[in-house]
Amino acid sequence: MNQQNQSLKIWAGLITLYIVWGSTYLALRFVVENVPSMMASGLRNFLAGTVLLVFSLLTKKYQKPNAKMIKTTLSSGFLMLTFGNGLFTIAAKWMPSSYSALFSALGPVMLVSLLWLVDHEKPKPKIILGAVLGIIGVGILMSLKSLALKGAESYYIYGVCCLFFATLAWNIGVVIIKKANLHEYKAAQISGTQMFMGGFFSLLISFFIGEFHQVSLSDIHPKAYISFAFLVVFGSILAFLVFNWLSKVTSPTLVATYTYVNPLVAMFLGWLLAGEQLHPMMLLAGGIIVTAVILITTSKNN
Repeated sequence: MNQQNQSLKIWAGLITLYIVWGSTYLALRFVVENVPSMMASGLRNFLAGTVLLVFSLLTKKYQKPNAKMIKTTLSSGFLMLTFGNGLFTIAAKWMPSSYSALFSALGPVMLVSLLWLVDHEKPKPKIILGAVLGIIGVGILMSLKSLALKGAESYYIYGVCCLFFATLAWNIGVVIIKKANLHEYKAAQISGTQMFMGGFFSLLISFFIGEFHQVSLSDIHPKAYISFAFLVVFGSILAFLVFNWLSKVTSPTLVATYTYVNPLVAMFLGWLLAGEQLHPMMLLAGGIIVTAVILITTSKNN
C-alpha cells in the first residue's frame, strides 16, 4: 500500500512538472506584453530566490556559504538566470511560446555536448544520434520565419539568437554546478542563492537601460499580474521543490521526461489560449527534437 501511495505521489509530481513548466512559456509571453523583459525576469527570480532562502533559514537547512559555494552560485546564477532567463524573456516578445518551448528542448543536446568537451569522454552512439537529430530539428525551426509574432517578423533572427544563447548559457551554468559538487548544501539554498543573485543582476541591468521608467502600473493588464504570480509561485518555487523531491525518490530518466513533455504542453496551450499557429513544419521539428531528447535522456539504460 505504501509503495502504491509513493507511486501515486511520484506521478502527481511528474504531472505537476509537465503542466506547470509546460505552461510557463505562455505565461511569460503574457507578462512581457506589458512589462519590460529584464525587469520581468529580474523580479521573478529575485522574489523566488528570496522565498527559497527564507525557506532554507526557517527549516534550518541553511549553511554558511564558503568561497567555493559563493563563486559557483554567482557564476551559474548569472549565466542561467541573468543571461539565460533574461534572453529567453526578451525573445518572448518576438517568438510564439510554443516555438520557444521547442527550442529550449535542445537543452539536453547542448548539455551532453558540453560535458563531452569538459570530460573528454566520447558519448554513446545513441547520444550522438540524439544530438544530430536535435540539430536537424532546430535547423528546421530556424527556417520558419513566418512563425514570428505578428509585427515582430523583422526581429525573428534576433529572437532565434536570444533563444540559442539563452539555452547555451543555461546549460553552461548547469555544468558549472555539476562540476562544483556542492553536496554539503541543500538544493533550496543553492537555487535560492542563484535566483536571488541572478534576479538582482537582472534588475540592475533593467535599471541602467531605463526599463524602470517604461512601466506604469495602471497600464499593466490583470492577465500580466496573474501570469507573473503564476511564474513566481508555481513556475519557480513549487515546481522547483517538486523537481528536487522527485530527483531524490525516483530515477533521473523518469524525472527527465519533463524535457520532452513540456514542449507538447506549451504547443497545446499556445494554440488553445493564444491562437498560436501550429505550422506543419514546426510539428515535424518538434517530433524530431522530442525524439532526440528521448534518445539522450534514456541512453544510460543501455
